[in-house]
Amino acid sequence: MVADFIQQIAERSEMTEELIEDKKEQILKVADRCDRCDAQAFVLVKGMTGELLFCGHHYNKIINDPEGAKKLNEFAYQVLDEREFIK
Repeated sequence: MVADFIQQIAERSEMTEELIEDKKEQILKVADRCDRCDAQAFVLVKGMTGELLFCGHHYNKIINDPEGAKKLNEFAYQVLDEREFIK
């Protein structure tokens, strides 16, 4: 009986850890705005000379354009893409 109870606690603990690991925290806030249109930013691009913030629309527009994607890749050393939080 005690062994069953301990097993149940262990299983719940594992499930809780999995849920915590799956949950991603949004880093960009509502106050972070797109540099192109002032909509909420969901992508932060860090480059050697500064940072750029983009809404989902403008980031998609850049990466879907071969020339734009090339320039962005030359500029960026880190990209924080949180477009999965767009509702």
